[in-house]
This record gives sequence, C-alpha cells and structure tokens, in this order.
Amino acid sequence: MVCGGHIGRLQGYIESPNYPGNYPNNVECIWKIKPGKKRRVLVIIPEIYISKEDNCGDMLVLRKSKKPTSLTTYETCEGSERPIAFTSSTRRMWVQFKSDTENSAAGFSIPFVTYNEEYQPLIEDIVRDGRLYSSYQHQSILKDRKLLNALMEVIAQPRNYFKYANVSRTMMPASFIRLLTSKVRKFFTT
Repeated sequence: MVCGGHIGRLQGYIESPNYPGNYPNNVECIWKIKPGKKRRVLVIIPEIYISKEDNCGDMLVLRKSKKPTSLTTYETCEGSERPIAFTSSTRRMWVQFKSDTENSAAGFSIPFVTYNEEYQPLIEDIVRDGRLYSSYQHQSILKDRKLLNALMEVIAQPRNYFKYANVSRTMMPASFIRLLTSKVRKFFTT
C-alpha cells in the first residue's frame, strides 16, 4: 500500500489509507508539504478517527520537519469530532501517520491550502478567533467538503473574498459571513 509523498499543490487533501474505510494495521505514511516560494500552509482538521484503545499505538503528527525536536504543530493519538485549523510556523510541513498491529478506525481526510505569506496576519486572525469553532453551524461548515473547498479557495486568494461572499450568503450562516467579512475588510483597509 502506497501512502504519503511530496505535495506542492496550492490545495488538496491528506487522507489515511483506505479512507473513508478503516485504515490498515501496521502502516506508516509520511507527507511533505512544500509550497512554492513565499507561500504558507493552512490545515483544517474537520474530524479525525484514530483508535485510542491501544495506548497511542496509532498516531498523527504534523510538524516542521522529520526531526523529533522540530516544532510540532499538532499531535494526536485519539479521535476528535471538533474541527481545528492552524497554520504552519514555517513554509513547509511534515505529516506522519502510523498505526500499530492492533485496532484501526476510519482515519481522516485533512484539507490543506497554501496562501501568499503576505496574508499571514489575516489567516492567523481568522484561525485564532474562537468564533470560528463556537457554534455547531460553523463547525458543520468545516466538515462539509463542498463548503470547505469554497472556503479554501478564498484563503488561497483572499482578494476574491468579496466576490465570493455575495454568492455564499445562501450557502453559509450569516454569522460565519460576518466573522470573515469583518476580518477581511480590516486587513485590506489598514
């Protein structure tokens, strides 16, 4: 079974082997996301299903590089149905998933997008705002592949937001549109 590899696209998905079915036992996958010059990486984990019955034998790690001492962005050995988003602290990200010989689970499908580093303050402002995750409606947007793809396209090119926002009003809750609109306006007017 082949999994992992080098990724340089503007956006895409990192998926556990056999997703949405259960991942196999005794597998290791390593992805290296290295976008083009002056681009950063945003990762959104809508939900993750990792077996926790075997003392962290199955694990997902996202960090700067393969060195165990490098800055770790995210690490888990159990599932979560609460979405989380974060940016890489550098222009690349190393992702490792491994499972042991015991239990398995449904795994994950993690979207990522790269964006021009000049937008780092805007993206950080959005990701760190607790309102992004505060309501069930907002969380459901981060779990809906179609809506998430639309959101990722806007993050890749924030200048397109206002054109997109008019169309998306019927797709997304008004509170979500207000949250993003206030941040994008503030960024582009200061």
